[in-house]
Amino acid sequence: MELYLIRHIKPDFPEGTNYGQTDVPLPADYPMQHRGIIRLLPREYDVVYSSPLTRCRLLAQAITPIYITDERLMELHFGDWEGRKWDDIPRDELDTWMTDYIHLAPPNGESLQVLVDRFAACIRDIQATQHQRIIIITHAGIIRSAMHLFNNIPLHQIMMEKVEYGGIYTFNLK
Repeated sequence: MELYLIRHIKPDFPEGTNYGQTDVPLPADYPMQHRGIIRLLPREYDVVYSSPLTRCRLLAQAITPIYITDERLMELHFGDWEGRKWDDIPRDELDTWMTDYIHLAPPNGESLQVLVDRFAACIRDIQATQHQRIIIITHAGIIRSAMHLFNNIPLHQIMMEKVEYGGIYTFNLK
């Protein structure tokens, strides 16, 4: 099975602001950026999956009018920190979370382990469909989870992996 995971393009949202599962707008030139991504994808594929967030769905719609949304493909939920500037989050809250972000969640959010587990469950369901070439429009956290699950990158190291806006990441599963 071939998986093509694509990170959405850079949203039109203030730099340094945490947006996780917040539905944020795309820049006005998003159709042109999407066409550039689509040119790099395989012409033939079995199915397209997408996070339900607009920044992913718009690319899925540009690829095909028939796609499947799955909430398990959404970014990490940052809870009370959603929509806040990173610099405005109380330092003690941020420091506590950073000591073990794998297992600790932001207030009313989710931990990295929860994100990885929900993505792994999504992939198990996708594997059961017997599709061979799958395009998934998603977020950096999900792509890093794939790097952990499929490339054996240790969980404590995946946050250091660079995931480009509009980047295409291919994984071959046996």
